[in-house]
Amino acid sequence: MAPSGSQRLLNESTLIVRQKTKLFELRNEYGIFDAQGRRLGSIAQVRQSLLTVLTRVAGDWDVALPVTLEVRDAGGGPVLLLRKPWFRRTMWVERPDGAQVGSIGKQVRMGRARFTLWDPTGIEVGEVRAENWRAKDFAVLGTHGQEVARVAKQWGGLAREMFTDADHYVVRLEPSTMEPVRSLALSAALAIDLIMKQKDT
Repeated sequence: MAPSGSQRLLNESTLIVRQKTKLFELRNEYGIFDAQGRRLGSIAQVRQSLLTVLTRVAGDWDVALPVTLEVRDAGGGPVLLLRKPWFRRTMWVERPDGAQVGSIGKQVRMGRARFTLWDPTGIEVGEVRAENWRAKDFAVLGTHGQEVARVAKQWGGLAREMFTDADHYVVRLEPSTMEPVRSLALSAALAIDLIMKQKDT
């Protein structure tokens, strides 16, 4: 039996997450592609309040705002739901039926950026570590320190970098990477973008 759209998306070894380019960004939107550029799905911001929209228009508070993102397969079916509350550096990840996948939280520390991955019970299952001070390349490590995935922020071109907040990321997963780390690695690219890179132009 052929895999469903959601299974194919989560089983891909390489995922390219490309933020939609907008001069004025009032709602986060991304496309998800495979290594050959075929569209696998999309990500859209949902449940955005009028207060959040007005705050985005009025200033540069994006990283403090609450965000809910829905990850969808190529057919538009929901795969994951990601939630970041007001003023938090943590993102919660769940399935469409409400089952918890885990969470991703940015550590408060000096030096290179790090995120912690937790399973639904709060047990640490991995870590995302920036490999340089510019925080463009990240290694996703399992509980024993082994590399299970990588997340890299890609250069989008001079005009894109200077005049928009749109970024794109390449997520590469080891074939042996299992859930919930597999879903959390994809979600980590979005956590990095929303918590660290939203106004990094």
